[in-house]
Amino acid sequence: MKRDDSFKRGKNNIEMILLNILCDDDYYGYQLSQLVSEYSKNMISIPEGSLYPALYRLQENGFISAEKKLVGKRLERIYYHIEPAGKEYLETLITDYNHLNQAIHNILSHKPIQQEE
Repeated sequence: MKRDDSFKRGKNNIEMILLNILCDDDYYGYQLSQLVSEYSKNMISIPEGSLYPALYRLQENGFISAEKKLVGKRLERIYYHIEPAGKEYLETLITDYNHLNQAIHNILSHKPIQQEE
């Protein structure tokens, strides 16, 4: 898969988080939002304005599918399901995330050499 430098801008972070959660089960949007908060111990929240565009992008790229299910007599919910291509994409995102974190760690732990006068 082609690597995407937009990861550094955060778009792929949301996609990685959503795909990872969808590996467990199929969820609807609000559930995903709640699980992100729960799993991150309320350190990360994804507002609707970021959540649904990310889900639509993942769906358009074939990484997830969506199915409407009737809940009760009238309420319909859209449940999202990770597809095999989504699992492959998730692996790529995790690799990119780990490389970026390692690079940042290397930079932050760099100790400049003191020059003697």
